Amino acid sequence: MRSHDPDQGASVLTPAAYADQVEESEHLVQFYENEGFLLDGTARFIGAGLAVGDTVVCIATEAHGRGIEERLWAAGHDVAAARGEGRYVSWDAAEILARLLVDRWPNEHRFREIVGEVIARTAESSRPRRVRVFGEMVALLCLEGTPEAAIRLEELWNGLADALPFSLLCAYPLRAFPTASHGDSFAGVCNQHTRVRPAESYGSLDSEERLRGIAALQQKASALDVEVGHRDRAAEAHARLAAIVESSDDAIISKTLDGVISSWNSAAERIFGYTAAEMIGQPVSRLAPPDRRDDFTMILDSIRSGVRVDHFETERVRKDGRRIHVSLTVSPIRDANGRIIGASKIARDVTDRKRAEAERDELLRMAEQARAAAEGANRAKDDFLAMLGHELRNPLAAVQSAISAALLDPSRRTQALHIARRQAAQLGHLVDDLLDVARITEGKIVLRKERVRLARVVERAVESTRTHIEERGHTLSVSVPSDPRVDVDAGRMEQVVVNLLTNAAKYTPPGGRIEVIGETAGQDILLRVRDTGIGISAEMLPRVFDPFSQADLSLDRAQGGLGLGLALVRQLVELHGGRVKARSDGCGQGAEFAVYLPAARDSELGLAPGASEASGLRRRGAGARVLLVEDNVDTAEALGLLLESLGHAVEVVHDGLAALDAMPRVRPDVMLVDIGLPGIDGFEVARRLQMLPGRRNALLVALTGYGREEDKQQTRAAGFDDHLTKPVDIEALETLIERHAAGRGLDVPLVFHRGAGEPLGDFRKV
Repeated sequence: MRSHDPDQGASVLTPAAYADQVEESEHLVQFYENEGFLLDGTARFIGAGLAVGDTVVCIATEAHGRGIEERLWAAGHDVAAARGEGRYVSWDAAEILARLLVDRWPNEHRFREIVGEVIARTAESSRPRRVRVFGEMVALLCLEGTPEAAIRLEELWNGLADALPFSLLCAYPLRAFPTASHGDSFAGVCNQHTRVRPAESYGSLDSEERLRGIAALQQKASALDVEVGHRDRAAEAHARLAAIVESSDDAIISKTLDGVISSWNSAAERIFGYTAAEMIGQPVSRLAPPDRRDDFTMILDSIRSGVRVDHFETERVRKDGRRIHVSLTVSPIRDANGRIIGASKIARDVTDRKRAEAERDELLRMAEQARAAAEGANRAKDDFLAMLGHELRNPLAAVQSAISAALLDPSRRTQALHIARRQAAQLGHLVDDLLDVARITEGKIVLRKERVRLARVVERAVESTRTHIEERGHTLSVSVPSDPRVDVDAGRMEQVVVNLLTNAAKYTPPGGRIEVIGETAGQDILLRVRDTGIGISAEMLPRVFDPFSQADLSLDRAQGGLGLGLALVRQLVELHGGRVKARSDGCGQGAEFAVYLPAARDSELGLAPGASEASGLRRRGAGARVLLVEDNVDTAEALGLLLESLGHAVEVVHDGLAALDAMPRVRPDVMLVDIGLPGIDGFEVARRLQMLPGRRNALLVALTGYGREEDKQQTRAAGFDDHLTKPVDIEALETLIERHAAGRGLDVPLVFHRGAGEPLGDFRKV
């Protein structure tokens, strides 16, 4: 249906004219001020249709439906007969409306299903007569405060009228549009109708009165437009201000001079956790922690005196009980006369900033500590490097001097070699200590436990340190029962006892006494090493097991050391599940170190025959053919001489390709291959040897300065049978040759070595 065109002129009809001037398909709207006017006009609209045989559908409220039917009966219309003939259909507007709405909005599908089908059937059955419809559902929607839904329902009626011929009369009470703000809704309703009927007060006027009324309405409309413009601008400014307040990241709160909250924005809800409903009307002191109550008195006193409070930082309590840091700016609120009537507060949550400041301060403190620690570590590094340089130069100087003396005076050769061997052993010990500390720290030490007698471990350690102890003139007393057994890595545990004995000898002046005592202590085996040495100060005692820690010696630095021996003791003992303690009555009072180890249990490891308990006897024979591949000429020559002195036939080459060339000619029983070779390295030599005939008959041993477990895995992967770390342990090498010889039926000489500090010349062939 088309909306009414105002250029065609207004056609004002009284209710009596409905019957004569309604088109076949028309959409009319009637506004009314009192319900009697509505009921009279609607009864005439319906009655005129019944009189000419039209079909009528009346969708009215229950009260209005009764009033319309009473007026139809009074006008002589037989409503019951018309209803029986299907020419009068009445519905309850509220009931039908409830069925049409989904989420308070008219649903098009339901409208066509409920209303459209009934109108279609009615129109079909009434031909050639017309269909008249009175609808009051739109008025109910307006009265409920949803004029947009009413306009949508009018659109659905118009859509239905495009498909079906019927005339529709809608009615709206003027009270449904009570204020100027409803002007757009009123205009929207009018635009949905072909004709608009004013309320009865206008229709009762004569022509002159209507013209005067129209002029008065024009003046009121003009004045209202001006007033609405002012209000719109004020509302726009207020809306902008409200939007700023609501979108602010800061809590914006107003309160009375008594501290009662009167407004509370969204940011206040987010920052403090309370909704506006929970806080408006409540005292602002509700947000204060107990120790901050005086803040409010100070702030309100300042506001009452007209003084603004700027960026005051304090703490407040959220609804969840968490304390937060806030920065407050509080300003007086004045009325039109300048009188202070309240306060406006802006609260900014600065908890993250405070936390960041605290974290920054903590980082600065940690950085300062780290700087101090780094400076300390740097000093410790310099001290350690200086000490390491001293400890390495001393034995190197002794070795160099001994060699020079042997060359200058052959009569002193044996004595010089003794010195060189002892000092070379000291160098190896220093390197081993450094590597052991690194391996234990990285968790790369693997213990090979076996059940051994503690007495045997102590015996081997005493034998290894006897020369050093005797040189310093100490008296050594050993009291260890032969029965106690422990499940340990015998080599590592011997290292523990050696380090304790060496430490005791080093820090005990010449002529002192050292005691080694073994005993059972509950579930543990206890081994104590005592000395009558310089003792340990109370300041040093807690750090005695720390790496690189050494007491200040009253002796000279000739005894030296890197301060790693006791650190290794603790680490190795703990790896075995034990513990170690140090005790001293102070400087000059000697020291005692107590090692506690779990006693062996029957259900655990059994004694490994021949390992730690072996007598050291070796068999004799004719020797093995050895191909030595070493690029360092001096190292190769020295090791070759040593092997030859033990009865082996040695061929020396200095690079990998030469080794491959010599292989068919020498046909070695044993190949000792350095890893770092020129040309092709030792790994490549091992790989190529796999393809040569006769390789399976030779023992292939890697020689390298790297002794980590991953280094050993790498050499095994390349095809080496075993891995020896430089400087070569001659006993370990002889053991490898012995095992290989036993497997092949060779006759190889083996030796018995009496002590770790004994010179080569004291080897005895058995």
